[in-house]
Amino acid sequence: MSEQINNGATRTKNRLIEYVDHVQLPVNNIEKGTEWYSRVLGLEVMAPGWLKFAQGPLLMLHHSSKDTKVSWLSEDDFPMPAFMFLTKNIEALHAALTDNNSMIRMYQDEGFGWVIKFVDPFGNELGAYAPKE
Repeated sequence: MSEQINNGATRTKNRLIEYVDHVQLPVNNIEKGTEWYSRVLGLEVMAPGWLKFAQGPLLMLHHSSKDTKVSWLSEDDFPMPAFMFLTKNIEALHAALTDNNSMIRMYQDEGFGWVIKFVDPFGNELGAYAPKE
């Protein structure tokens, strides 16, 4: 037992990364991106390209004129988000995305909670879930 505690203390002592400070997403228009993330997802604008969630890391929109986006493919070639948002009101999120003609790839009950996977106007694959209480 003391060996496990010492190993845990050593891992904590040698930790080189503390936490995620901000997440970067590529966009080809900072102003349009800032407006979309604020209006559709409800993030607080700190400055153009810098947005704040209710808690956790910040979101930085990084200008890129390249045809690049954040996504990866699952084993069955389904586009996947690099990270998932947490929501307390997935129905309202679904409605906001639908009202803004956002591409919704999936919206379903996954057992542990409802999941929605969608695409921002710049092609970044995003997702959110509402855990069951």
